[in-house]
Amino acid sequence: MISAMAAAPQPENEAQRLERLLNLGALDTLPQSAFDDITSLASAICGTPIALVSLVDRERQWFKSRIGMEATETDRTMSFCAHAILQPQQPFVVEDARLDDRFHDNPLVTGQPNIRAYAGAPLVTAEGLALGTLCVIDPRVRQFSPSQLQALQTLAKLVVTLLQHEEARQKEEERRTHEAQVEHERLVAMSTSGLDLKAYISPDYVYLHVNETYLAYWGCTLDEVVGHHVRERLGPDLFDGFIQPRLDRALAGQPVFFQHLHPYTAAGPRHMEVALLPVRDAHGAVIGVVLRSHDIQALKEKEAELGETVALLEHRTREQQRFIHIMSHDLREPINSINNFASLLEADHLQDLPPMGQRYLGYVRMGGLRMVSLLDDLLSYVQLDNQTLKSTRVDLQRLALDVLDDLSSARERTQGQVELQALPAVTGDESLLRLALQNLISNGLKFSRPGVPPVLQVSATETGGFVELSVDDNGIGIPVEHQKSIFEIFQRLHSRKEYEGSGLGLSICRRIAELHGGTLTVQLSTSGGCRFTLHLPTVSHAPL
Repeated sequence: MISAMAAAPQPENEAQRLERLLNLGALDTLPQSAFDDITSLASAICGTPIALVSLVDRERQWFKSRIGMEATETDRTMSFCAHAILQPQQPFVVEDARLDDRFHDNPLVTGQPNIRAYAGAPLVTAEGLALGTLCVIDPRVRQFSPSQLQALQTLAKLVVTLLQHEEARQKEEERRTHEAQVEHERLVAMSTSGLDLKAYISPDYVYLHVNETYLAYWGCTLDEVVGHHVRERLGPDLFDGFIQPRLDRALAGQPVFFQHLHPYTAAGPRHMEVALLPVRDAHGAVIGVVLRSHDIQALKEKEAELGETVALLEHRTREQQRFIHIMSHDLREPINSINNFASLLEADHLQDLPPMGQRYLGYVRMGGLRMVSLLDDLLSYVQLDNQTLKSTRVDLQRLALDVLDDLSSARERTQGQVELQALPAVTGDESLLRLALQNLISNGLKFSRPGVPPVLQVSATETGGFVELSVDDNGIGIPVEHQKSIFEIFQRLHSRKEYEGSGLGLSICRRIAELHGGTLTVQLSTSGGCRFTLHLPTVSHAPL
């Protein structure tokens, strides 16, 4: 039987909306813990088993984050969110979908997930384009309170901010890649086009020979140069005060090298790298000077551009850090309020709540604690760039034993074993190295195969001035195609339902390695899990 349900009409700005959604670059991307934390919080606040960040594409709605829903997308014709984006300035609420002519025969209502109540806050950009919704779904007929709808709208604004932040990060990466390609092509062109300017000058400062490039820069003929005094071509000011003293040193047998902004007639002012090389006869007497000038104008311009780029990147980094700090502190206050009131409710009224209420209260507590953990990790990541290394001699053996003590409860919970081999000493910041090692071992315990207790090996080797500190595990492993992206901030290969985490741990570890002048790499271990290796410089190679 064909459903008689009516699909939502398209918004008037559908073309612009779809173009903005495509340019955002968020469709079909990996799960990210920041979005999962928001959907968890929305589910907890509204007391629903399902919460989604839904992006409404041309023919489908795709879920950037999902709690309580297995499907990653559904057809747009069945989408509640396609109706919600038609009123971008207010939440879209359905209390009983069976009584709504738009949805009563919708397959999502008549079948799984048996939608009854729905509330969606549109994700609206600064241009007023509704890209999708942050929505919550309940299989029970119900109402949503004004405070719940207000919270949903606030969280929807945060989703838009995160989407735009990810878009800016992607565009910055694309810009840098494009600039690198343009620069490569420019350098290739420079190395294959044109020759150095060359001239042969006699001891009495007369041109004996010049090449075609020299003539082209000056815009003159061979007859206008050869046989003429250098002073005629350069002018008295440049020759007497600058060039002649250097020619005299070359004529005395000393090679002379310098850089100079040269006022060529045809080419205009150009930065040149100049060499004046003595020419000797068979007896060693200086009989002239070869002038060789290399055009470094492009290099000088690039140096200036790089200086501006560095300043711009430093400014953007400061602004990004400021944004993350503000976002973290502004969010921490309401999250702390949620956690505090949830604790009071749990302490004083837990027994008064029905089992369903107790479970929803647990959702609130878990969502709030996850958000606090995310904010803490985010601040730790940002603060790494402003932290001064406190380099001392660090005994990795003792450090690893301390970390294992800190993770004793995690080892007991997972029944994990950690085999510790003999580890050397390095020079570094002990607190940062402890954090890196703790994250790597904790990940090995966490990302284990179902039903298989984790087994880890911590070892080290010294090669080429570096200590390679490795953590091997027998866990789920990381596919080769994801082994680079896994170090990016907020990148996760698994949903929060499968494995807890903020998506920041490996980013923090890699940044700690970089601060020590090293790197962090990953490869498949012999047991099918992962082998993470911290490459740390030894004492003689440590950064100052």
